[in-house]
Amino acid sequence: LQNIDHSLFNLINQGMSNTLFDLIMPIFHKPNLISIIFLLAICIIIFNKNLNQKLLNKRLKNYKFSPIMILSFIFLTIIITDQTGRAIKSLELRDRPWANKTTEQVNCLTCKLDKTNPNLYLTNSKGANKSFPSNHAANSFAIAFVISFFFPKIKNKLYLLAFIISFSRIYIGVHYPFDIMYGMCLGLLAGYLVISIFNLYIKIKS
Repeated sequence: LQNIDHSLFNLINQGMSNTLFDLIMPIFHKPNLISIIFLLAICIIIFNKNLNQKLLNKRLKNYKFSPIMILSFIFLTIIITDQTGRAIKSLELRDRPWANKTTEQVNCLTCKLDKTNPNLYLTNSKGANKSFPSNHAANSFAIAFVISFFFPKIKNKLYLLAFIISFSRIYIGVHYPFDIMYGMCLGLLAGYLVISIFNLYIKIKS
């Protein structure tokens, strides 16, 4: 399995390397602007009455709950997923792909280089031993799952964005594919848990 994981990583990180992706993919490393735009778009959908009714899951139209309730469950999803991922990461189960590697071995687009050896990535930087799992993948798929439940008509766009974010983590050299896969599973599980809580809530309320 490790050989497959490393082979897939090399295929994406080096075999698919190109100028366009080198410019685009690092944007998702610290997606502050993207996160703000995404949050604003979701808030518009949630709080705009016409858009809300147009996109809302038909099964939920028979229940009464406020837009704040939807937003609260989205934030609950982020908290559960992110904190669970951080707890697992703290166990330091796996090194990053670039740890103890040269620039010829791994194409890391966001890593700092060792000043004493410019061909080697800085190994004492924060997070070098916290590759597993990918929190970016976990959070993006968890959010996609939960928002898709409320607004299924935008499901394809949400999962496409989650896939691009996850793919970028391998491309820029900070995660192995299996880190992404486990992060995705963690996110979907967290999303399922949150939706189960929501369904229980509306059943009790009704």
